[in-house]
Amino acid sequence: MAEAAAQLSAKYYGDCGEVGYLCEPYYGEPYPIQALAPEAFRYGRARIPASDLQKRLPDALHMVETRELCFSVSRAELAATERLQQQYRDFVALCARKEDETGIPCLIIASY
Repeated sequence: MAEAAAQLSAKYYGDCGEVGYLCEPYYGEPYPIQALAPEAFRYGRARIPASDLQKRLPDALHMVETRELCFSVSRAELAATERLQQQYRDFVALCARKEDETGIPCLIIASY
């Protein structure tokens, strides 16, 4: 119950990779979530093994940093890069934990 409440809260109040919700701004490429879970964007949803997410994570983290360097206008925004990257790490860790618990890869749903 607490996990569901945290997920709902994340949906309305911002990114929270640790509860399974990632969101990125629409101000331009690159889009790290699409690099992390391309199947989900291709088909709208996909079960992606945690091992695939872990392999893609370094590229996604690099894209987060690149994107912030391109679009950030202040030092405070640049300082938020590590926080944004941590959300991706938390998301992948959650997917791995849930896959270990259930034996089934997480269903990732993509929406624009």
